[in-house]
Order: sequence, then C-alpha cells, then structure tokens
Amino acid sequence: MNKYLFKLTHISLLQFCMVFLQKLSFNNKQICTLLETFSTQNRRLPNYEQAIQYLDKLNPDSQNSAIKACTLEDNNYHYDLKIIVAAYNAASTIEECISSILNQKTKYSLLVEIVDDGSTDKTKQLLKKYTNNDNVIVTSQKNQGFSGARNTGLKIINAKYLCFVDSDDLLEDCFAETLLDKAFAEQADIVAGGYQQFNHSGVISEFDYQNKNEFNPYELYGYPWGKIYRVDLFNRIDFPEDYWFEDTMLIYLIYGQSQTTCTVADLVYRYRSNQNGITAIAATKPKAIDSLWVTRQLLFDRKKLGLDFNEEIYKVTLQQICTNFIRCRFLGGQVQRAVFVVQQQLINDYFENSELKEDGYLKMIEKAIKSNNYLAFTVYAYSTAA
Repeated sequence: MNKYLFKLTHISLLQFCMVFLQKLSFNNKQICTLLETFSTQNRRLPNYEQAIQYLDKLNPDSQNSAIKACTLEDNNYHYDLKIIVAAYNAASTIEECISSILNQKTKYSLLVEIVDDGSTDKTKQLLKKYTNNDNVIVTSQKNQGFSGARNTGLKIINAKYLCFVDSDDLLEDCFAETLLDKAFAEQADIVAGGYQQFNHSGVISEFDYQNKNEFNPYELYGYPWGKIYRVDLFNRIDFPEDYWFEDTMLIYLIYGQSQTTCTVADLVYRYRSNQNGITAIAATKPKAIDSLWVTRQLLFDRKKLGLDFNEEIYKVTLQQICTNFIRCRFLGGQVQRAVFVVQQQLINDYFENSELKEDGYLKMIEKAIKSNNYLAFTVYAYSTAA
C-alpha cells in the first residue's frame, strides 16, 4: 500500500490526466490534442542553461569519460575466456554464483577474477576458499561501485574473450562452451545467449534469441551479462564511473565497434531479480538523473572515438531519451521538463540532420522533440513504457 501511496503523491497532474484519458480509451493523438488545449506545460519549459543548472544542482554530473587513459596491456592470451565477477555484500549468493562458473562443462580454458568491491559482510572471508584455484584471481579493493569493480577486472585480460557475471546470478553449465563455439566458428566480436529471470519463488520470465550468425548489435539487450566479447572491443573503453546506469556504455561504445555479432538459441544465463537493486529503487532518487548524464557523456565519447552517428544509433538514442525521461517520472514535473530540454539539445548537437524514414512511435517522438512539443513527447514516451 505504501508503494501506491508514494506513486499517488509524486505523480504529476499531467501524468494523472494522461492515465485517466487512456483508461477512457482515448488514443495518443486525441490525448495530445486535449492536453494541449488545457495545459500550460509547453509554455513553462526552461531554457537549456536553466535546465542544466537545475538538474546539476539536484544531482551533479560526474562527467567521467568511458575512454581509458591508456590501452589494455599487451596480452599473451593464455585463456580462451576471462570471467569478471563484481561482488559487493554478496555473502548470500556468491558461493552459488562461483560454483556455477567453476562447474562449466567445456573444453575451453577459463580465467575467473572475482573483485570484492569493499564488502562489509562476509563476502571477503567466503572468497578466501577460492584463492588456491589456479584459474581464479580474488581481488579486494575499496568500494568503487559496479563500474570500478568491473574496470579492475578489465586492467589485465590475458584471454581472447571476456564476459561479466553479477555476483547474485548463475551461469548454465553450457555457457562457456556454447558461446565460445559460436565465437571461434564465426570469428565473432560478440556472442549473446538467452537468459532466465528468477527469484526465491521460481522462474519469472525467459528471453531467448534465434541462432544467427549475423545479428544487429543494437538489438541486443543492454545488460553486460549473458554475452561474451572479443577483448579488443575494450581496448580503449572502461565502464564510466560514479554513474548509475553505466551499462548504457555497451550500447554507445561497444556494440558500435562490433563487425560480427552472433546469437545462440540456448539459455545460458540465470538473472536473479533484485528488489533492492538500482533499477528497482532508482525512480525515487535524484540519482536517477544519471540516466541522462551518462547518455550525454557517452555521446561525447562516441564522437571522440570517431564512431558513426548513423540511423541505428539515432534510433537507439530516441529510445534512450524516452527511457531517461521515464526513469525520472517520480522526481516531479520540473525535473522532467528540464530533462526534456537537455535531451532536445543532445538531438540537435549530434543528430541535427537525421530524420527517420518510417512511421511509428519513434517518428512521433522525433516530431515532438523537433517541434518543441513537451506534451506530445510525454504521451508517446509513456506509451513506449506501457
């Protein structure tokens, strides 16, 4: 009940009206027309400088680039796959996670690095049992967050491919064999497999791909886990630190480098649903604005690396700005209007001459942004999340 009371007290009048009209079976175009007639929202938009100052005061942008100061050290590639596990206060799940890694049924050589990111529970003590394994490295450090822990694992790879495993998740015993078979057969840069979402009650959902040797990397799910990556993709790239939603880096900087992306139909990864994770709690925190900040930083990094700003990344960015907007939905209308204005400027800066050819919800998003129609953008952005 408290959760629903929170939503009622934090939902804006605009959102309430939109939901009410949807319940009455009004379509998006009709909702936009009605809201434009009675609302003053479009006339209350801040300018860009005001928007930046307001958002930065609520949650300062760390402005940390994902581009490394130096490239990866020269590796001899003694292993086929390096598995990087970031662990923070994972005492209840870490042993099951590591067991699923060490019990892989594979002909390939594996190196595992577990990074204890300043845990304050028994994680560090539990990891001592693995220090005698020849192919396991246990590293301890002060807390630096998911990005800092993963970046520690990225300092020295010593393998042809790498992957990331969250400390409360599990690998199917076919993970390494299935993905590496495809990677070596096709000389792939990225290979992704299906995953299962579960919690203490059982399986929640499953997601799978078809078996394909050519796959659009921008259509991969955005999480770092459940895939393997050719080491070269991370030669100049780290996860940007001090941001929430740092995984966005993959879409903007890693997927765009891939020449050959493959998928397998097998379920290879088990993702544990975490009610206390960032995704679950973000909407109630000013830190949710990081979703915008990290997008802005990664667009800048992409330009600096000389990666294309093609139609695919334009579509991804239109989708991402809807996600950024929705993630701030409980921070109030003033925050969302500021987010809208900043994201308008991002589109102008990086995609000034871009225009979608086909109709659809992204076309409506594009029209709303270019016509400075906050109300229409709000309606269509929320419809994408429905």
